[in-house]
Amino acid sequence: MLAIAGGVGVAVYCGGFGGAADVHLRGHSAPVKDIAFNPDGQLLASGSADTHIKLWTIAEQSPTESATLAGHPDVVAALAWHPDGGSFASGGGDGTIRLWDAASGELTSLLAGHSDEVTTLAFAAGGRWLFSGSRDGSIRRWDARANYASDIVGGHEGWLREIAPSPAGRLASASKDGRIRLWEIDARFPKGVGKQPLRSWQAHGAGVDALAFSLDGALLVSGGRDNCLRFWEAETGRELAARAEHQRPVLALAMHPAGGLLASGSGDNRVILWGATL
Repeated sequence: MLAIAGGVGVAVYCGGFGGAADVHLRGHSAPVKDIAFNPDGQLLASGSADTHIKLWTIAEQSPTESATLAGHPDVVAALAWHPDGGSFASGGGDGTIRLWDAASGELTSLLAGHSDEVTTLAFAAGGRWLFSGSRDGSIRRWDARANYASDIVGGHEGWLREIAPSPAGRLASASKDGRIRLWEIDARFPKGVGKQPLRSWQAHGAGVDALAFSLDGALLVSGGRDNCLRFWEAETGRELAARAEHQRPVLALAMHPAGGLLASGSGDNRVILWGATL
């Protein structure tokens, strides 16, 4: 199943990926900024510039809206599910993060720390850490075992556009400055992440909007404002390949849960499916 946000709606492909979508989810009154499936693929969350989050129950050929959640005073720009599927996080234009119970729709925590819009969120280490990136250029780490206390663990000179954890214990970050930085996640120690990146390199000639790791963490894919996808050896930052099939910036990447297949979405209104091995 594949979901694609565009304008105020979400197109859902339940089977084949060619031709028209099987279902169009409509309900937001302003552009959808982010979408995220829960771990078992049965719920889809959508966040919008209308300040609302909608939860959609995904059933074969007939997804339906199950809840509308209000709480953000500004755009909902980022979403991430906890690995257990019982809760999720949302990031807002006011720099705050909200944690929600998926079953009840109850707001369980309000996290403040960023000084500008939260643009990207990701859980790591089995849900121990929640990482957030912001227009303020910082990466924050929130500790689920300590009432989500946070500290700044890294950042970029430009605003953060994407962060992505890998199964190999790394966190990749990408920014408007066109750089990718690689950080080490280590939940065994109190600080967890070093404030100096393991690696930093100029990845695209313009900003980097999207990142995705292969399931084993060995391959990192980036999508940029230069309209290109670039494939990297994650451990070294060595470029393995570049693909320029899109005609506008690459805005989103998603790896299939089983691996081997990568979807890229672009401002050219196309989604391209790629083999995720080189």
